[in-house]
Amino acid sequence: MNASAVSRIGLAALLLIAPFEPRFTVPFGLFHLSLVEAVALPCFLILALASRRVGLTPPLRALALMVLVSLFSASLAAPDPGRALKFAFRLAAMALFAMLVARQRGADLKPGFWALALSGSLAALLAVLEGRGLRGLDVVLGAFREIPFNVAGVRRASAGSEYPNLGAAMIFYALLAGVTLLRRRPPVRAAFVILLAAGLAYTYSRGAWVAGLTGLLVAAWFEKGGGRYLPAALYLAVLALFVGGAEISQIRFGGENANDFYVAVYGSPRQLAMDPGARVLVPVTLRNTGRRPWRKSDEFHLSYHLYESSRHPLVDGPRTDLPRDVLPGETVTVEAALRAPARDGEYLLMWDLVHEETTWFSGQGVKPGIVRLIVGRGPAAAPSVPEAEALAAIPDTLAWRPSRLELWSLAVRMWSANPFFGVGPDNYRWTYGSLAGKAAFDTRVFSNNMFLEFAATLGTFGLAAFGAALALALANGWRRASESTTSLIALSILVAMTVQGLADYVLAFTGHYLVFAFAIGALSAHPTAGPPGE
Repeated sequence: MNASAVSRIGLAALLLIAPFEPRFTVPFGLFHLSLVEAVALPCFLILALASRRVGLTPPLRALALMVLVSLFSASLAAPDPGRALKFAFRLAAMALFAMLVARQRGADLKPGFWALALSGSLAALLAVLEGRGLRGLDVVLGAFREIPFNVAGVRRASAGSEYPNLGAAMIFYALLAGVTLLRRRPPVRAAFVILLAAGLAYTYSRGAWVAGLTGLLVAAWFEKGGGRYLPAALYLAVLALFVGGAEISQIRFGGENANDFYVAVYGSPRQLAMDPGARVLVPVTLRNTGRRPWRKSDEFHLSYHLYESSRHPLVDGPRTDLPRDVLPGETVTVEAALRAPARDGEYLLMWDLVHEETTWFSGQGVKPGIVRLIVGRGPAAAPSVPEAEALAAIPDTLAWRPSRLELWSLAVRMWSANPFFGVGPDNYRWTYGSLAGKAAFDTRVFSNNMFLEFAATLGTFGLAAFGAALALALANGWRRASESTTSLIALSILVAMTVQGLADYVLAFTGHYLVFAFAIGALSAHPTAGPPGE
């Protein structure tokens, strides 16, 4: 088997599994690798053996400089230098893969793009089936994600990835590869676009929707002949049908994130007195100040949380049905069922709406209705809950779900505080909550902007190196796209990734940084290093 065939097999194998990264890891020396990373190692070796000797082009030099900056930044990281160094090694793997790709012949890259189109098609099919309600897939999809995802009670397809936005990105990578590779087969291409657009729709990832359309327009710009804008038209038609046919899609388009889907204002007595074990009906006024209708058919109920002390939840109350559908802006009064504890004392009662099998409203950061509940003889007979202490504890019971603007603002603050080398690779998600003054926060959250993420974690030097690598590769792609199939695919994918990068950050995940490196490498090879990618 010659070197060309070996490199084709290595690239195809790696990009076939790129969209599917199980959550388990395998030990490798001092590190634990994901399955995709473990497969990447022998593939890197295969590509290295099949590589030609060529020098580094400017985009690759900029990427190498970024790796050096990340290593130095990791050595300065305050929270955990070891963790930051591990992520710097992942950036080094990304740069190495780009360099290995750049050393392959242009024609040898095409099987990799075919593999990406195939694996992304499977991801799109999984997204459609999940979006259409095939819950039997949850057993399979559970290998790739921690929990299913919902947007205002409607399932967001994850497409075999850890998060819906990641699955959406993999689908549009495949879409852009397949649209160019199938341009001589119009019927097949049309069916391909419809499938992948439908899969993308069910992820509800609006940034990915825009990114996919941008990539299709770039591909059409360089395509010759009639019908070049047909894929983009079909793509828009599928999304338009999806949005027009589902109320939740229209609601999602109207806001920045899900935080304002569930918003309520509670009106009830500030203090209640009851006998131990008594049952009463308490009138509670509810005003829907969010964008999501509370429909009885969607299982919206009123309940409560009862606290024995300010930080000790005692019990959740029974569900009380809403008397009717409550549209945004409307108010309704509910006769809520309340049962007193059996022991005398003073308790903290918090009214809370719940969308069954989806979320408590307090889980979306909505302040519950707060009531002092005095049972029996009250504090004289049992320890009391000081009202000031109880009220101070309430923010800890609410989930902090920062908007993109908040996350971007925190990234800018990190950058300004550490302007040259940032807070260390991957350290945004470990430090943003502390910077915002939160005692508890979700460490799986990134800055939701690719450029601000690099600015906050690698500082100005790292951002400049990354931006230079991206800009130089895009410039190369723009010059070569009309002459090379692989260059056109790589250009459209890189443009789309840049657009999505304005609203999301995906390069922390193996499959995505491999696709990014594949595109960078394909656009960074010496133009005279081999035959074009046709």
